Amino acid sequence: MRRPHLQPRKVLLLAAAVALGAAVPALGSAPAPGRLAGASAGYAGAQFGDGNLPAGCIVDRDEANPDNDCFHMKVGLNALDSPQVNVAVLVPVSPAAERDMRVMRQAVEMWGGGIEQLATQMNLDWLARGVQFNVTTKLVPVDANGLPTQAVRLVQPKIVVLATNPAGGIGIGIDPVAFAGELGITGEDGAPCGSIADPFSMAAWHDRPGFDGHHGELGGIYVHRCDGPGGQVCFSVNGAVDPVPGRTDFFSLYDLVAHETGHCLTLGHVGDGADGPWGPTPTNDIMAYSSDPVDLAKCVSTLDVEGFALRMSSFLDVNGDGTVDAKDVLVPNDAAGDGLSAFQVQNPQDHWYASPTGRPEDCPQPDWGALPGAEETDWQPGTVATTAPRLSLGTAGTVPGRVSWSATAARVSTQAAPTRRSGSTADPTGDGTAAMTDITGLTASVTPDAVRATLQLDELWPTTDGGRVTGYGLYVGGRRFDSFVPTQGTSSEVQTIDSGGRYVMPAGTSTWDTEAGTVSFTIPRSYLASQRVQPPYSVFAATGVHVRTKDWVTSLDRAPATGALRLAAPPAVGGPKDAPMATTSTTRTLRLEHEGGNTFTPADTSTQGIPLVPAVGNVHQVPLPISRQATVAVTVAWDDPSSALGLVVKGGSGQDVESAAGSVTVTVPWAHRDLAVQVVPSQVGAPSVGYTLTAKVTTLTADADRDGVPDVVDACPRAKGPAASGGCPDTDRDGVLDTRDRCAKVAGLGAAGCPTAMDERVVAFVDGKRVSTTHVMTRHGGYDVSGSAPATPGRHALKLVWYSGSTVLKTVSSSVTVR
Repeated sequence: MRRPHLQPRKVLLLAAAVALGAAVPALGSAPAPGRLAGASAGYAGAQFGDGNLPAGCIVDRDEANPDNDCFHMKVGLNALDSPQVNVAVLVPVSPAAERDMRVMRQAVEMWGGGIEQLATQMNLDWLARGVQFNVTTKLVPVDANGLPTQAVRLVQPKIVVLATNPAGGIGIGIDPVAFAGELGITGEDGAPCGSIADPFSMAAWHDRPGFDGHHGELGGIYVHRCDGPGGQVCFSVNGAVDPVPGRTDFFSLYDLVAHETGHCLTLGHVGDGADGPWGPTPTNDIMAYSSDPVDLAKCVSTLDVEGFALRMSSFLDVNGDGTVDAKDVLVPNDAAGDGLSAFQVQNPQDHWYASPTGRPEDCPQPDWGALPGAEETDWQPGTVATTAPRLSLGTAGTVPGRVSWSATAARVSTQAAPTRRSGSTADPTGDGTAAMTDITGLTASVTPDAVRATLQLDELWPTTDGGRVTGYGLYVGGRRFDSFVPTQGTSSEVQTIDSGGRYVMPAGTSTWDTEAGTVSFTIPRSYLASQRVQPPYSVFAATGVHVRTKDWVTSLDRAPATGALRLAAPPAVGGPKDAPMATTSTTRTLRLEHEGGNTFTPADTSTQGIPLVPAVGNVHQVPLPISRQATVAVTVAWDDPSSALGLVVKGGSGQDVESAAGSVTVTVPWAHRDLAVQVVPSQVGAPSVGYTLTAKVTTLTADADRDGVPDVVDACPRAKGPAASGGCPDTDRDGVLDTRDRCAKVAGLGAAGCPTAMDERVVAFVDGKRVSTTHVMTRHGGYDVSGSAPATPGRHALKLVWYSGSTVLKTVSSSVTVR
């Protein structure tokens, strides 16, 4: 059976069968969404219900799929069973106990405040009203020997947040191994429902069956089930207690507590976690591993709220009928997911944060100083407008006997767009702690193919000198690119890391000139575009301490000291291009060879007994150029039964995987760009194992609706639509595909795509009489309207009024002469 392009999903790409879970029944859409008051565009709404994907989205999560433009969050991780979220924060006594407790408490309060603020703006009022966060804190007393003086008893907690490392790993405070006390839990009926031994020992948590330690020594989560009243209790275990939170550890206590608490709220990762990769990744999200936004704490996103709403819909009156039952339960829009967990898919244009502007760089920041601040952080800040409505009248022409018009309704930035494509700034000498970290100047420019920048330093050590921990960062659009020489190993080569995407950039992305004292960067605009970093670009530089690959600590100097160079950009060139469609269908089989030979030895596999992934180890990379659009079936086969190889094919639009004894075949139904084939030595049981790698390429010719999406993957082969929507149209441009839109020709944000009284519309008046109403949706960009009305010869007054609900946003008028 043909699998439409809208549905392909990638499963485990190893020589093993994977059982897929049953799909969850689909339900309807959420209530009509509201506009995020501070956001530069707005929130068009969550699409709930299995298969009810937002327009522009597909279920395939492969980050290399050229048609995968949307965010994918794993959901339903833990069975949180109450909207009364009682959170207990426990911290052992230490010299910085007050600070540690304050930071951890704020990381939980940030969730409560952010969810309430965004849920209200997203028109999920049932969620804002129905969920209550209650946070209590407790210092655990210890005796002179550092042991707890009494057992800790908690009543009806849903989440328990623990710090297991008050020493920060450098000898301050009490060794967590010394804690041998017991943590007891009491259920709703007052009866004990279990206990946790050694709750402040990270080693004990890792030894406990069922502990999910996906952050290693930094922390993890554990779910404890109380029999009878009490339900689930989720433990958020955190080991990243740093002496100066956010400044001297590569994963601050605040970030880690916020991330692990998100797991206890049932939210999973968003693409760059240990269970990934998938993509694209919203790197600013709490549930991302990324350090974005750079040098700042994260806050709740609309995607986080959508994921949390899925679980809470089981306990709250979603539809407002006064009863909580199965009719209220919301279902993820990718219920099958990876076969183990469901996913919620979101259009990036609906991705905003609980900040005054909706932008991640404006998230409220915690008080993490050594002493408490004078004021508590407001986790529900007032909104700040970043856009203004603009109604532009394009033409107001006539045809005999009629008044006609065309116009565009758009929300435009209140910040003037830059016009310069280059800029520079000087920085004072001596403000960078040491000569090697002292920036004295920054120059930057934007060309058609790259953002180029040079940091001028007071002094730059030769790359051949070992032991260096300094790093040099270029920030482009909030994304940090870190240039450094590894402190481990013998390499003296300069490396560049996209610290937000946690991706090692190609050699030459940054270069050092020791004599000139400069570090230069060339960041391809095609790469920035793939990471959703678009012009105009904000550029600044910083120096810091590079602890290990992908980890940066402490900004020592910054240029400019505040703000950034804002640069315009010429039209971009470069980047991947689609291959043309063939005129006739042909099939050919290619034999692919790795440049080092098609052989693996046991040394190529993981020494830890963990299968390799494409980003690590001796994985064979083989390019597969695509000159004409085609269906491509790649097969790896080996003859040693004690070995197992994996196969990954990147760059195609969807894929199917078939595994057999001694072989794996990955079929890409639609390859319209060059592919990258990766052979993974998962297990080598012989002194060596050889393999054959072949690709069967069948060119594609059929495209009945001529929308550029071939019939073999087109979910709507008789209606034109973009590849990012599976070939299906969204005629009224309201974010709901026609296949699920009950009002496919009238833009609306109500259930099933129909308009409501609170939606936007442009009303046309001729001589004061209303003659036309056009529903519009400007939350994802400008919306064009046009129309005409009969009129007698002579002059007439045309007026267009843009409404949002009953509020007038903008009015434009013109005088028109009718012949």
